[in-house]
Amino acid sequence: MNSWLRQTARQQDDKDLIKVYVATTADEPTKIAGYYAINTTSILTEGMVGQKLPTSVPAVLLARLAVDASYKGQGLGGYLLMNALELTTATAEQIGIRCIVVDAIDANAGAFYKHYGFEQLTTDPDRFVMHLQTVRTAIQGSV
Repeated sequence: MNSWLRQTARQQDDKDLIKVYVATTADEPTKIAGYYAINTTSILTEGMVGQKLPTSVPAVLLARLAVDASYKGQGLGGYLLMNALELTTATAEQIGIRCIVVDAIDANAGAFYKHYGFEQLTTDPDRFVMHLQTVRTAIQGSV
């Protein structure tokens, strides 16, 4: 988590390649409790469940989502994910977006995304998608 933030995130953000959102606490406002990084992408629709779609569709890529070990199990990951989903729906009001996509780093991450309604691609077991309509429903359920 720390090395990517220090070495890569700032450079990519400065070049408008990615946007990074960080969470801090009132107790330690200079300590990063967690973060997520997000950008746009195009995703092949092969392996997606549901209606017939073009070969590829516009999407939001949740490129990174991490929580400091001292904050794990306190709901911060879910909070950051919901914030990313809200940002996705707000962006979808301005530009075309079909879904949000994430690549799970391991089985635990995959289970986390499944818990929140992401569907695993049949063609790539590490890639998960959530269609925009599901994103909207998830946000309405969390309010």
